[in-house]
Amino acid sequence: MTLTIEFRSYWAKAKPNDEGEAGWHPFAYHSLDVAAVAAALWDQSPAIRHSFRVAFGAAGLDSEATLRAWVLFFVALHDIGKLHALFQILAPNAVAECWPELTAETVFKQTDRYDHGLDGLVSVQSEIADWTGAGDRQIRKGFKPWLGAVMGHHGDLPVSADAWPTSVRTPKHRYAQPAVLQRDRQARHDWVRVAGELFLQPVGLSLADQPPTPDVAAHRLLAGFCSLCDWIGSNTDYFPYARWRLTPEAYFQAQLERIRQQDILRQVGLIANLESCNGLQSLLRPDEQPRGVQALVDRLDPAPTLTIVEAPTGSGKTEAALAHAWRLLESECADAIIFALPTQATANAMLARAMRFAEQAFGGANVVLAHGHRAFNPAFQQLVDAGRRRTAQGGVEASLQCASWLASSRKRVFLGQVGVCTVDQVLLSVLPVRHSFVRSFGVARAVLIIDEVHAYDAYMNGLLTEVLKRHRAVGGSAILLSATLPASIRNTLLNAWGGDGPEDAPYPVVWQASSAATTANTLPDDQQPAERTVDVELMKLADAFPDTGLIDRIIAAAKANALVGIVMNTVQDAQRLASLLRERSDCLVDLFHARFRLCDRQRIEEQVIGDYGRDADRARGRILVATQVIEQSLDLDFDWLITQICPVDLLFQRIGRLHRHLRHGRPAGFVQPLCSVISVADDDYALHELIYGDPRLLWRTEQLLAEAEQMHFPAAYRSWIEQVYSETAWDDEPEEIYGKHLGWRDCQRAAMDTARQRASMTISQFRDEDHQATALTRDGEMGLTVLPLLDDSRFLDGTRLEDLDEFQRLERLALNAVPVPRSWEKWLIGCDYDDEGRLRLLMQAEGEGVWAASLEQAFRYSIARGLEKASREETPAGAEAP
Repeated sequence: MTLTIEFRSYWAKAKPNDEGEAGWHPFAYHSLDVAAVAAALWDQSPAIRHSFRVAFGAAGLDSEATLRAWVLFFVALHDIGKLHALFQILAPNAVAECWPELTAETVFKQTDRYDHGLDGLVSVQSEIADWTGAGDRQIRKGFKPWLGAVMGHHGDLPVSADAWPTSVRTPKHRYAQPAVLQRDRQARHDWVRVAGELFLQPVGLSLADQPPTPDVAAHRLLAGFCSLCDWIGSNTDYFPYARWRLTPEAYFQAQLERIRQQDILRQVGLIANLESCNGLQSLLRPDEQPRGVQALVDRLDPAPTLTIVEAPTGSGKTEAALAHAWRLLESECADAIIFALPTQATANAMLARAMRFAEQAFGGANVVLAHGHRAFNPAFQQLVDAGRRRTAQGGVEASLQCASWLASSRKRVFLGQVGVCTVDQVLLSVLPVRHSFVRSFGVARAVLIIDEVHAYDAYMNGLLTEVLKRHRAVGGSAILLSATLPASIRNTLLNAWGGDGPEDAPYPVVWQASSAATTANTLPDDQQPAERTVDVELMKLADAFPDTGLIDRIIAAAKANALVGIVMNTVQDAQRLASLLRERSDCLVDLFHARFRLCDRQRIEEQVIGDYGRDADRARGRILVATQVIEQSLDLDFDWLITQICPVDLLFQRIGRLHRHLRHGRPAGFVQPLCSVISVADDDYALHELIYGDPRLLWRTEQLLAEAEQMHFPAAYRSWIEQVYSETAWDDEPEEIYGKHLGWRDCQRAAMDTARQRASMTISQFRDEDHQATALTRDGEMGLTVLPLLDDSRFLDGTRLEDLDEFQRLERLALNAVPVPRSWEKWLIGCDYDDEGRLRLLMQAEGEGVWAASLEQAFRYSIARGLEKASREETPAGAEAP
């Protein structure tokens, strides 16, 4: 292979001052470090090869070897923007050794604003014709999206420089003496030629050949793959700085051998040994047998498909999904599993089950919870630690960006074998946030399981349908779970996958959609769920709030050793009711909602699951007052359930916590399950309408409750939900209710359109740590984040922010943040925003575990009640999320 002096005299990574033998790392060697990681990951992961084959399938490639060659070739060009004097001059010590002629006199337009990704992309596009030696405009045009993907690896992903606003894509001309300009250009040309000789020529390709044209899904897959390889290839623990000694070909082969001998990909958690699938029985307790939809797992096609499981709460959907996912892992169309849930509480509750699964499927693997440090793979911590080391590049160094990205634990979920997160983290993969393509790559290599898929509004469903479309486009598999999925939403999700099948099927059912057909797998007669009858009572009370008589009943039930669950629709109502119950009795009263600091909320979640769950001590009664945080996925088992009015599908979710497990010895008076529903005294649903959007869903649910003394399951899942969600107007439906429904329906369509428009944006508009980024996944819900601090800016536990390093600070800020409704913004005037968009609420200690803030509206935070507007004076409550 021909050697040239030009690219050999350029550095890619350099220490601020020379330390030891090598203070800088040659450009060619770093490029080949990253290409070697890409080659090893490609060769060791059948799932990644599968994703690329499917994503580029429409490009007409004649072989996988051809695709591999193009991928490695362009990955080797990911940092070609560093072959530029404005970048090289950033490290004077390195330049003095590798290119002593480059001085301030020869580079006369030095700037710290040179971005080797964006500015480099602008610089090289005009040179493609020289590289290829081809006059064919299509060939030159074909290089642009590939270069945009690999050169956008620092967070922003253009298809090409043409996609960037004019103000930021002006090439930097005449920045140095002509000899320097020519040397930069020749170095880039020479490196492209060497990369072509290394990766294209062995499979019969040349620079004059047309690369396959990537669509959006393929483009993002390539960008995420390149970013990940760059992060690993930038880790000096695995790829130390080296002096120029070997030819590019010899160095590349040596790095491939290093990766193999040190088993680097396994060390960092990207590759793991998969155990043989022993069937669903291995995921159950010794005394359990597969039941219901679990019995269908072996009949499901273990090929890339969309699977929708509709089955009652507590029927084992989670185990069925994990067993099917295990078979998909065995079929080598995925490397990992991502389990996405609607709330942090449900994500926390899923972690223990995910860890058990990982132990069985992988013999112990990288299990990551999307918030908190639990089960964090030490190898990822090494990546974070390595990235903290200063380099001459500062914030643009790939290892630093990797460390910063991974230090926020909610993102690690996309790089392990088993990840548990809230659905927001998955939805961000299709939104215009920095590094969203890394999330996309993480989703692409995983079986995506989304629980409680009925729980999302039209805006979130608009994003979810885009996730499904892109996941299908890269050969992915998705499993969606719900007990209460309206047919209209189910059909929308199937259509997003390209599926089209029968309008309905007997409940329970498992749908599978592939490119060929959609099938409905129903249960045999001997696996039909047992019929279950739940007594219901409807109480119409002022403001849908318990009156004295109901409060007395609740206290009496707890004294009779019953575990009572009460679900309120607003935090304010939950806080108020918990206080009344504590004042009126000496019963154990617990409070659980979303307006706690995350560190307090995690503690309360664990307590709630222990005190009201499957294995709770039921010798003494107690009362849990909660919000919607308990209606999804949590394994709670109440003797009596009380709930404010809500749409029927969510009501059924709440009822799923009532007599959840078959047990003997329930307290007298509670042997038969009873759900008491509190509605408003008239048809004005007030705050409840603002929370759920469509008053017709509330009105219809209430009418069915008024006519029934009992619910009969599983039949009610279909009959009640389809009646409530039917678009056909009821004969006795009030005109005002119908009119509001039409307005709500128009808003839902607009919200879905907005979601699709945002998902179609190609330029990153938000940092992915930005509070605005998280807000993008929800349509107006939990719009603000408050950070309670002491007056001297310490956390409430006394920890000083300045005593933490940059990476510890990210986690501590997350653990101390409190989500609040956007309507609170008018009461938080005077609070400053921090760099991540959190409102800093300065407080003073008021007592043990209690702090207060004095603004125009008083606020109080306590570890027992969470954050609340104190009752200094009456203030309008506004619509509040749980």
